[in-house]
Amino acid sequence: MGLFGYIKRYSGIFLADVATSIGLYYLWNKGHKYLVPTVSLCGIGASYLCCHLKSRDKLTSNDVIVITGCGSGLGYSLALYCRQLGATVIAGVLQMDCPSVQRLEDEGVIVFPLDLMELNSTTGFTDSVRRTIAEKRLVLRCVINNAAVMVFGEFEWQTYGQLKNQLEVNFLGAMIVTQELMPIIRAHYSRIIVVSSHCKTQPIPGASVYSGTKAAISAWATGLRVELKKYGIKVVSVVPGSFIKESNIFTRQADHFEAMKWVMSNEVQKFYGEYLYRYMKYFSSLVKNTTVQTVRDGRIYEIFEGALLDRYPSATYKNESWRYAIYHTLFTITPTFLRDRLVERFVHAPAWTKEDAEKSVESAQKAMNGLYNRYNGHI
Repeated sequence: MGLFGYIKRYSGIFLADVATSIGLYYLWNKGHKYLVPTVSLCGIGASYLCCHLKSRDKLTSNDVIVITGCGSGLGYSLALYCRQLGATVIAGVLQMDCPSVQRLEDEGVIVFPLDLMELNSTTGFTDSVRRTIAEKRLVLRCVINNAAVMVFGEFEWQTYGQLKNQLEVNFLGAMIVTQELMPIIRAHYSRIIVVSSHCKTQPIPGASVYSGTKAAISAWATGLRVELKKYGIKVVSVVPGSFIKESNIFTRQADHFEAMKWVMSNEVQKFYGEYLYRYMKYFSSLVKNTTVQTVRDGRIYEIFEGALLDRYPSATYKNESWRYAIYHTLFTITPTFLRDRLVERFVHAPAWTKEDAEKSVESAQKAMNGLYNRYNGHI
C-alpha cells in the first residue's frame, strides 16, 4: 500500500485528530486547563485503538493462498495480485490449455486443473494442494472460493445442464473444496473468503438461478462464520461489484442460448415468440471481449486486500459504485411494486410488449386445449 493508500485508509482518524486538536485549543483558551490532558489522553487512546483495529498482517512466500476459478476474470486477477503481495498462490483452472495458465505460471503461480462439477477433479485438486503444502512446508493462509458460472436467460428456458452447472460450481463446489481442506484450515487458522454478489440481496430477472446460488453461498458463509469462530477461523464474504468488460462470464452466452433453443418445446417457443429472439440477441451482444485480461478497478483489489489481511476483518467487504449504492438503497426501502419496476430498469433487458402478450395468450390457450384433448382422450 502506497502513501495515497495510507492516507485514504486512515483519513477518518486524521480528521478526528484534527477536530480534537481544535477542540483542545478552544478548551485551553476557555481556561479548562485540567480538562485538556484528560481529553488528550482519551483521544490518543481512541486513535491507538482505531489503528490497532485497522492493522493488517503481511504475506510472505511461506504463506499459501488457494484460489478457485482462475482461468479468467476475477480469479485470474486475484492470483496475479496475491503474487505481487508476496504470497505463494495455488490456482485452480477449468482448462489447463487456456491462455491464462502460461501467464500465471510465468508469474510463479502454481496451477492445477479443477472442474467443480466433477468430484474426482475436486478431490484431485485438494490432494494437490495438500501435497504442495506438505512438501514445501508452507502455511495455508486463505482459501478464496471464487469460481462461478452465470447463465442469462429466464428460468423456464434454462436446461437441466445449465441449472446443474450453476448450482454445482457456484455453491456445492465451494463447499466441497472448503470441506476437503478443513483439516489444514483448522491447523493453520486459515481464513476462508467467499466471493458473493449484489444478486444475493436483490436477485435480478434473467439471472434468478445465479442469484439463488449467490444467496445460498452467502447464507452458508454467514452460518460458517459463526460456526468456525470458536476455532479461530475467520470467514469473510466479498461483493466485488461489476466488471463485465474484464470478465469472460458472458463468453459462452450465445452457446447457452443455442442449448436452450435445442431443448425448448415448440409450445414454449411459440408462447415467447419474438421476445425470445430479441432477448437472446440483446444478451449475446454484450460479449465484447474474449481475451483474458486483468480487472482494472483498483477498488476491487483494495477490498480484497482488506478481506485477506485485516487482523479484525469485517463480515462483508463490498465494492459498489454510487449508481449501485443508490439503486440498492432504493431496492431496500421502496414498496414491492416500485422495487420490481426499479429492478427491471436496473437490468434494462428487452421489454415484454403488449403485442407479445396478445400473441402469447392465444398460444397458451391452444396449448392448454391440446393438453385437455390429449388427456381426455385417454379416459
